[in-house]
Amino acid sequence: IVQSHSSAVVGGTLLVSTIDGYLKGIDFHSGEVRWSLKEDPVLISPKTIRHGFTFIPDPQDGGLYILKDGQLKKLPYSIPQLVAASPCRTMDGVLYAGSKKDVWLEIDSTKGIKLGELSQSQTNSQCPLNKNTSILIGRSEYKLTMVDPENRDRRWNATYTDYSNHLLPADPSYPYQHFTSTVGGRLLAVNAAEGSVAWELDVGNTVVAMYILQSDGLHRLPYTVIGKETLEEFVKANVSAVKMLLSVNLIEISRDGNDITYTMKFLNQ
Repeated sequence: IVQSHSSAVVGGTLLVSTIDGYLKGIDFHSGEVRWSLKEDPVLISPKTIRHGFTFIPDPQDGGLYILKDGQLKKLPYSIPQLVAASPCRTMDGVLYAGSKKDVWLEIDSTKGIKLGELSQSQTNSQCPLNKNTSILIGRSEYKLTMVDPENRDRRWNATYTDYSNHLLPADPSYPYQHFTSTVGGRLLAVNAAEGSVAWELDVGNTVVAMYILQSDGLHRLPYTVIGKETLEEFVKANVSAVKMLLSVNLIEISRDGNDITYTMKFLNQ
């Protein structure tokens, strides 16, 4: 996903993708924002509710929920999966059609400036690839249309963007665990070995993905989403309390739009 000719360029760089389309380069040692690049929102979908035909996508993985009879139900497929299978028709009769567009973004890793795009249809670059500072990040854009065949006016369109297709696995030597809030853009880096908060940062909007840039490419970076109040208490907690929270699994038990409820289960139980 990422190519670079200098390990010093990408060393220590954390990439954070937010729901409003920003890609932020952050020094993972200090939490300092090095640069911020604005792209299209990660998720574009209708905001109006149609009775019996309202879908709510998950911006973190493109998963889909259907709102029916006042209840939210998770569907067994995501936007990328439906696009890969399209054109298709599910057992409930809904018709699906979609398309996927893959693009390489050429970015100056020191300033966060987009120098150009490389795609199958075109090459639009402002300048040649700088072997010392440029990186190439792969981006996949999925467009999906759902149609009710019994009433073709009932149509739902969505666009989902993902930077994580075909990424390298998470690096076990990465020193921090990251926590974000269900509301807002607060982000914590916790030193698991010491049981202390290394730094905190507000990235401005909901975090939907995190990656770590290394000399061999772009690695997945897992993180945990917790409630706003829990996150605030986490920051105030002492070392023993932080270590206790690090020893639990946070299990999602319900969703309501953008509001997510989690329960905690201790790993040693």
